[in-house]
Amino acid sequence: MVTDFPTDDFINRRTTYRFSGMELRLDLSLGLFSSAGVDTGSMLLLKTLAKEAPVASSSAILDVGCGVGTLGLALAKKLPGSLVTMVDRDEMAVMFTRHNADLNGIDNIRADSRLMLEGPHETHYDLILTNFPAKAGEPVLEDFINRSLSLLTPGGRTAIVIVHTLADRCREIIQSSGAGILHTDSSKQHTVFHYGGSNDAPLPDGSNQMSPYIRHTGTFKFKKTPYTLDTVWNISDFDTLSWRLKLIGGMLDEKPMSGCMAFWSPGQGHLPLAVATRWGAEPTRLILAGRDRLELLIGKHNLKDITSSVEIELHSTADPSLLNRYVDAGSLDLLVTDLSPVPKSDWTGPLRDCAKGLLKSGGEWALVGRSADIASLMKVSGGWTPVHDKRNKGWRAMILRRN
Repeated sequence: MVTDFPTDDFINRRTTYRFSGMELRLDLSLGLFSSAGVDTGSMLLLKTLAKEAPVASSSAILDVGCGVGTLGLALAKKLPGSLVTMVDRDEMAVMFTRHNADLNGIDNIRADSRLMLEGPHETHYDLILTNFPAKAGEPVLEDFINRSLSLLTPGGRTAIVIVHTLADRCREIIQSSGAGILHTDSSKQHTVFHYGGSNDAPLPDGSNQMSPYIRHTGTFKFKKTPYTLDTVWNISDFDTLSWRLKLIGGMLDEKPMSGCMAFWSPGQGHLPLAVATRWGAEPTRLILAGRDRLELLIGKHNLKDITSSVEIELHSTADPSLLNRYVDAGSLDLLVTDLSPVPKSDWTGPLRDCAKGLLKSGGEWALVGRSADIASLMKVSGGWTPVHDKRNKGWRAMILRRN
């Protein structure tokens, strides 16, 4: 399993940690959670597994929200005869998990960019692990607890670590699900629960898989185009439009767009939906790409009313400069890029080259991001004609035409 990093400078530092008498190494990134070292919540969960859980009998393990691989790789190294499935909504996290598996000589893992609720799962699991993100939202926590029970083998267990402010609610949800709490432990910041039991509720068929994440349905508007979409927990612009989106959305709304369009980091789906449904627009192909699988899924969900006439593609990729792996050269009429570069990485040149290669002559590149980032990107601007350029409150949006 050899990981193809876009650039080596995605790696911020290397750290080590121990589990059950073994030492593991991890490369970390400023673009991911816990870039300074292994977080204390994960270490607390691993301590409880080493002391309280019969992990030796686990042959099928699921690590949900694997990050750089801290939990799942520790179990995979201890149990080389097991298969550890590791999933995360962030493609960069999955890329680091695969890289860190190589770093530690671990080959009994499978890492994918997907949500736990995306199915089907090929097997039941003896052990399910998660360091649950505090911002995910209570409905997602409840869905995780109930779904994990449906995915456990008889006698299996789930181990969850959660910030202490959500510990009481987590306990209530576990108890109301009918599960038995097998072990608890806590620190000043985190609480760990091990639980198991049976849950006879059937798994959802996937037809409404976004429902645990949806927090709001609202009507929004740029200059001329009103639209209604569902928004989800833990992605920005869920109830009002930010200055960032207003800047770029207003530019894109000045005229109808046609042809093949790609949106990097589509967020809740505001821009794809507004561009595709503007009066006079004639999209023939819509490509949603980015690091965050949840963004891609909610974007496609919000485009559901036009899927019968327009081809929609989803591509999980760790960096916008890698979009040319999935899209043919010279095929795009419009490329929309919401910038959020990894700090200290060399991103400007690869992104410019990718955009220039993907767009047709006369095609347009719409950019939005922090003013300093766009200024860095535009230090070299040959081959492009500026069409629009606006700034507000530290944000900047531009549209460039490919010469």
